[in-house]
Amino acid sequence: MYGENAPPSWARLPGARCRAVEHLTKLDGLKEFEVLEGLEEDFFQALAIAAAVLEIGAGTALYREGEPSGAVYFTREGRIKLYRSSGGPKSRDQILGVVGDGSVVGLASALEGKPQSQGATALTDCVLYAVFRDDLLEVMGRFPEGAIRLARTLAARNRELEDLVGDLVFHSAPQRVARMLLNLATEEGRVTRTGVVFEPSLSRQEMAEATGISREALSRALSRLARDGILELDNKAITILKPAELRART
Repeated sequence: MYGENAPPSWARLPGARCRAVEHLTKLDGLKEFEVLEGLEEDFFQALAIAAAVLEIGAGTALYREGEPSGAVYFTREGRIKLYRSSGGPKSRDQILGVVGDGSVVGLASALEGKPQSQGATALTDCVLYAVFRDDLLEVMGRFPEGAIRLARTLAARNRELEDLVGDLVFHSAPQRVARMLLNLATEEGRVTRTGVVFEPSLSRQEMAEATGISREALSRALSRLARDGILELDNKAITILKPAELRART
């Protein structure tokens, strides 16, 4: 039954482990989540008691599309990609988003008690607080304000998906690439004298998937931006030399 506490993907993979952490350490970590800011102490106490600290390495699947919604994950550190797969012999992915510190992952399917509607894979080493579905529902039932806060995360995520659909329908491939680069630079970049430098957590293939285009089309778009003096490509690193001009191309 999908509402039961089924073992998630990471429980069967090497490199993933739960570790014992003192209650006060979990309590302090959960209080740093912006979405939970200002909630009553008893809520954090209950959530910390229910939470297990999970560490997974880059490339580890947190859960896969179609699996039971066994747990909800509060991302303490790291970045995670959310995606749907087309399936079939020539399967390809559509990245639905990349989330990082402070995000809550797997909540929608858990609340519905239905299989995961998307997959989630760690892009970097991650530390998360894992709370089994039944435990989270019990905490939410006891603390309505906490439930409202978590519902807001779902609303924000739904808005992001609407924006993604709008991008795919109404914007050209070069526009989508420009927007993606700006988003990655905002999340992962550092400002230098020459521009905003970042090493994308997404591979080139994943960047193509995030914008709904082929790997070849992505390469052409990046090369065009480099020829125009807007970007500098250096192995894994990307430097946005002219952010204003890149923004104008969105």
